[in-house]
Amino acid sequence: MNELTDRQNEVLGILVGIYTRNGKPVGSQRIAEGERMGLSSATIRNVMHSLEECGLIEQPHLSAGRIPTDRGYRYYVDHLMKETSVPPHVASMVAREYRSRGDNLENLVEKTSEILSELSVQAGFVVFPHFESLAFNRIQLAPLSSKRILVVWIAGNGFVENHTVELEESMPDEELNRISVFLNREFQGLYLDELKHHLDEKVRTAVGPSLSLYQRALGIVSKGFPALAARRISIKGSHHLLDQPEFLDSERSHRLFRVLKTPDSLLRLLGCTVDTEGVHVHIGVENQDDDVCDCSLVAASYHVRDRYVGNLGILGPKRMRYDQAVSLVDYVSRRFGEALEHGIE
Repeated sequence: MNELTDRQNEVLGILVGIYTRNGKPVGSQRIAEGERMGLSSATIRNVMHSLEECGLIEQPHLSAGRIPTDRGYRYYVDHLMKETSVPPHVASMVAREYRSRGDNLENLVEKTSEILSELSVQAGFVVFPHFESLAFNRIQLAPLSSKRILVVWIAGNGFVENHTVELEESMPDEELNRISVFLNREFQGLYLDELKHHLDEKVRTAVGPSLSLYQRALGIVSKGFPALAARRISIKGSHHLLDQPEFLDSERSHRLFRVLKTPDSLLRLLGCTVDTEGVHVHIGVENQDDDVCDCSLVAASYHVRDRYVGNLGILGPKRMRYDQAVSLVDYVSRRFGEALEHGIE
């Protein structure tokens, strides 16, 4: 697209702003009277006609008003949207919510998707982190019977997973304690998904008594590591979306409801934002899914110790306040990553 003139940029920016606030097609008279541009309605009408020819705005029905197209929203987000920060009261609310977030990963994820939903008045979502993507803190081995033990994994942020292991032969409590102390020393500074590879390497190079210890430890870790669970996603605030005028149409609401009830669709949409920097905005047809062609997705990845762990964001109608959505998703993604990293207090 050729670069727009300053006047075209100004009219498009004003039109997007008005339409996202009230949801009604915007006419030239409305811009001329309400925005103090110093231009006549006829001049603005000519500018709007040129924007329509560029495919940035369109006439939804036989009225004088225009609305942004997907392409118009994209141009606005890429070229006209001003960078904003979350207001102080929003930052305070997020901090307050995290102070009372509960004592486990489930609560933290659910709380975060609620924060995104309530502050955006859209649907908020958080993809659960895989436990193995977190940092190792410690391991505990507890006997359940002569040949059965409970392996307790504790991540660097305090989150816990348990797994039961059947041993081939009985192991005295003293030996379990010795292996537990050994592993806690051996695994310091590693991530959970690095542990088995670390022991594999040690078994290949160890000799003498240490080889036997590494082999026994590897057997327990291999059998006792939590199974990789299917990727989960928490979605809150679906009612905010379904209450929007865009989704009063039964066909549109049915398509949207299908996405909200089958989160795999949303996980597929997030595929292109995995482990990438910044906030990503996907508008309408850019989502490449007919069920969300009337929606925009504002998403960001979150990290623990600069390591990609998952994604979160907002799903809403294309008619959304993109500046506010982007600043909110950016802020919450950083605060959520910090909450994961610092652990449960």
